[in-house]
Order: sequence, then structure tokens, then C-alpha cells
Amino acid sequence: MKAIDHEDLLLLKEEPAQELPHTIRMRLDETFLMLDDIQPIKAEERRRKRWVRRSLLITLGAAAAGILLIGSGFVSPVMAQALKQIPFIESVFKQAGDRGLQKASEEGFTTNANQNITHNGVTISLSEVIYDGSRLNLVLNRDKLPVEKTSGSGRDWIRSSTLGLNNIEFYVNGSWVNTGMSLAPGGGKAPNSIIVTALNSPNLHIPDEFELKMLVKLDDVPEPFEFKLPVKKVKDRNVVITPEEMKIFDHIHMKVAKLEITPVTTRLDMEITGEKGQNLRDIANAIPEKYKVTDFIQIDYDLTDDQGVLQKSIGANGTGEEDHFLYSSSYEPFAAIPEFVTVKPYVYVTKTRQKNYIPELEFTVQVK
Repeated sequence: MKAIDHEDLLLLKEEPAQELPHTIRMRLDETFLMLDDIQPIKAEERRRKRWVRRSLLITLGAAAAGILLIGSGFVSPVMAQALKQIPFIESVFKQAGDRGLQKASEEGFTTNANQNITHNGVTISLSEVIYDGSRLNLVLNRDKLPVEKTSGSGRDWIRSSTLGLNNIEFYVNGSWVNTGMSLAPGGGKAPNSIIVTALNSPNLHIPDEFELKMLVKLDDVPEPFEFKLPVKKVKDRNVVITPEEMKIFDHIHMKVAKLEITPVTTRLDMEITGEKGQNLRDIANAIPEKYKVTDFIQIDYDLTDDQGVLQKSIGANGTGEEDHFLYSSSYEPFAAIPEFVTVKPYVYVTKTRQKNYIPELEFTVQVK
């Protein structure tokens, strides 16, 4: 997948509004105006987990024909594994997902939704679904791809590779959820499929069981595709830790808000605050420029286990709420639950392509 770089961001800022899809244009404008009037706004996943990139993730992939899974509702692990042995219904999670999704597919944690909706001759299907409490993942498939043009700008290719998706609205038990969303391609065996990740934004309070409604909106189909299905959290050896330790350095007040370890995801929630009474603007202004890029706080987080093994990042997002910033980072699951983990904050320097670690803000979190 490819995330928009800072240089691309500057070019996009100059792009005429009518030349960009509405959702992308809107989120770009929100980003550019953020520090002028800081408000809590929805954050999208970004490759290096940067605040400035949170609403700009565009996943690139090929597009062609599709697949559908057989069955309905919740299937047993034995039946799920048996279905996946048939070549033409191979799990998209298994073949194109990260290690956590591959493991979930192999161990039968996923649900086969098997829902299909058709509007204007275009069919969108919802197949695999999993929710582990840290993130919701699902597979969307499209039977007919949007017509590609030859403008030479590359934007039409992006549109085709994301199945012409404009936006998805998520509702939990009937209430709209302000969640970030990211997309990943379905892989060579499912080129007309995408893997959607959502409900992983910080400070969301999602129940273990709920009815999910999604309004899937395409650029080339005026009517949204509405999906409804029951979702149940996978429960298996989940570990949740909420340390109280606070570290202060260079006007940054930082703590680990939550570390959650599931069979599918390792999720790290970090919180940055300032002096008592400071709002978001005051906090941002007080933090030295070396921790920022274009005035945005750009602190990211590496996570290592008790053997010093760096965990692979699978995305992150952030938000600001009244007097604190919240950042949520997701990583592939641990091979085995460690005795402790180390949180290593850093600033990524684009020019040198290096990570400048901040040892004064490093945390050791005891797990066992």
C-alpha cells in the first residue's frame, strides 16, 4: 500500500477541488485548517502513523474479477477451514491480510457474512468479517469495476484500485461512529476485493456484541449500499493493561493509556497532555518544533517484545479532544505473550529517512 507523502500533501493542497473525489478533498481541507482552529476530527490510518497523514491513506492495488464466499451467518471453525480448502473461495484475509488476519482465518475466528446488494447493475458483496475489540476488519467485493479514463494523472487508476469507493459510514446499534477507515488490496487472487479496517480509532467505546450497519458509497453509483449484520468480539487470551506512569520531557506529558494484546492485534494507545489548563493549541505551541512537521506533532511509536523484537506496524490514527491528544497504533500479534514490552517514541525525519528516538519518553510495560 502507498501513503501520501508530505511532498504529495503540498501538491494536493494546490489541486483544484473539482479534480479530487469529494471525501478526499474534504479531509485534506480539514487537515490544512486543523491548527487554525483545532477541533476533534476523525483520523485515518497512515503508513508511518503520522498525525498529518491520518486522513490521507489511499491504498493502491489492481482490479479485475471477484470472488464470493459460501455460507451465511457464523460458521464453525471446522466448516470455515473446510470451505477455505476450495481454491476459488480462498479466504482474502488468509491470502492478502496481515499476519493477524491470516491467523484469524486459519483458526476460524472469522465470520462469513455472505451479503450481496445490487444498485444500478453494480453488485457489492460483504464476505469475511472479524472484530477482536481492537479493530474491525471486513472484505468488500465488487463485480463491475468503474470505467477507467486515460487522463494520465493516476487518479483514475487509484479510483479503480479501490473499487470506486468514496466513503463508508459505520453505525453501531443505530448510532453513527466517528471512526477512521483504511483500505488494503485483496491480492492477486481477489483483485476486485478490498480489506477494510475500522473501529480502531482511539477513545471509542464499542460493546462486545452489536449490530453493525454500513453505508458503502461509490463514486459512480448514487445510491449507497446498506449492509446490516450482528458482530461479536472474538474472545481468546485477550490482555488489557492500563499503566499509570506519566513521563514529562520538553513540555510533553506522555503516558501509555492502554496496551491491548489479542490473538489478531496488538494495540497501543498513547496520550499526550500539557500543563494544567492548557488546551490543544496551547499544548501544540509549547512542544518544540523538532517534534513537529508543518506544525503538526509527529511522534510515532515502535513496540518491541521482551527479546527486543520489533513488532510490525499495521497502521495508526489519532485525534485531539479538549485538553489531550490520543494516538492509537496497531501492530501484528506477538508470537507469544511477552513478559514485558517496550514503547519507543520517535520522530521520523523525512530528509534523512531516519528515526530519532526519544529515550526520555521510553516506557517499559509489564505484561506478566
